[in-house]
Amino acid sequence: MSTIPNVTSNSRPAVPASGNKAPVQVIPFTRASRKKSRLVLQTAGVLLNAGVQAVPALQVPAGGFLKRLKLTIVGTTAANAAAVAFNNDAPFNLLQQISLLSPNGDTLINVIDGFTLYVINKYGAIGTGKYDPLANPGYSAVTGAGGTGGSFSFELSIPVETDSRDAFTALQNMAANQSYLLQFSYNSTTAIYATPPTTAPTVVSTIVMEYWAAPAPTNSDGVMQASFPIGNGSVSLLQTQTPAIVAGSQQNIQLVNVGNVVRAVFLILRTAAGVRDEVDWPTVSNWYLNNDPLYYKTKPQWRNEMAQQYQFFAGLTATPTINALDNGVFVLTDFMNDGGTGDYLVQGGANRDLLLVTESSTAFNYEAVSWGAAASSLFVVEHVIRPISAAALYAPQFN
Repeated sequence: MSTIPNVTSNSRPAVPASGNKAPVQVIPFTRASRKKSRLVLQTAGVLLNAGVQAVPALQVPAGGFLKRLKLTIVGTTAANAAAVAFNNDAPFNLLQQISLLSPNGDTLINVIDGFTLYVINKYGAIGTGKYDPLANPGYSAVTGAGGTGGSFSFELSIPVETDSRDAFTALQNMAANQSYLLQFSYNSTTAIYATPPTTAPTVVSTIVMEYWAAPAPTNSDGVMQASFPIGNGSVSLLQTQTPAIVAGSQQNIQLVNVGNVVRAVFLILRTAAGVRDEVDWPTVSNWYLNNDPLYYKTKPQWRNEMAQQYQFFAGLTATPTINALDNGVFVLTDFMNDGGTGDYLVQGGANRDLLLVTESSTAFNYEAVSWGAAASSLFVVEHVIRPISAAALYAPQFN
């Protein structure tokens, strides 16, 4: 992976030498532009079955600078008589094999499932504040033997823009012949339900894109306007790895997705049965940067940090529960807390001084002391930023 030239943790864009001429007034991009949204697609109803069903790949239409894609998913049942129960990752695990590709085929979001996307939405604060998807008024997952048992509704976002204050990492998307490509599939009924409804649900997906309109070079008074956000060409990436886990052992795991700027790390531990595993999380976790100790976290300390930094105080739960932390999900928040207000909370507009700049030779390691006996698989997602320059990463208005 390529390194970032001339970016260090303390670097700042150079201040130009003063001259005799007054600087030309240019209206900033986020003031000159307008946030917009448009319907991309509403799919026809798909009846779920015992298999995984691919949804045709979606080309994102051209339009300004892409902020995010919003997916509203509605599954509807009727005439149910079964005592419906959802599996632990449901209903979000309906979505499978999610990825976002750039027009040249680069992977912006590595393949993840819907529960992982839920984790990223809930704990990532990417382009938003902290947000629990279960707090959405439209969220539902109907259990029990009622006629609509097994119905569900939820909304998740495919994040693109990292910081809405300056449209940082919003993607230029104005060429009709060079489309971003969204791919995903629907999961099987056996994966979604512990006890399925009498009749499988029909699922409809509505996809909306949010974007910044491209400003004109000048406004109606002839004042120049920025046509692009600061750091146009900077990219937000969600990169994954699945390191091998040896149950009952102490392990030092090297994170392979280095060479860019790390904003957050999401870790999901599971048993051999695929169940998220809280019990077997290590008693002590150590983080190292180039073999230098970076963070020491006991399991209770880490949990307390997450509860405080996200303000999720409803405890730990095996199934998604509003304002609760999720079993087996741990997030390294140290690069995105203590943000603009200095309040130790995770924030979408956190101070970029805290971001971890890495190079392709950087050794970034997680040490587990030690895995429990039933620990089987670890899924790691890193939110990283590939800035076009130091000036883009440390935008001048945030110095």
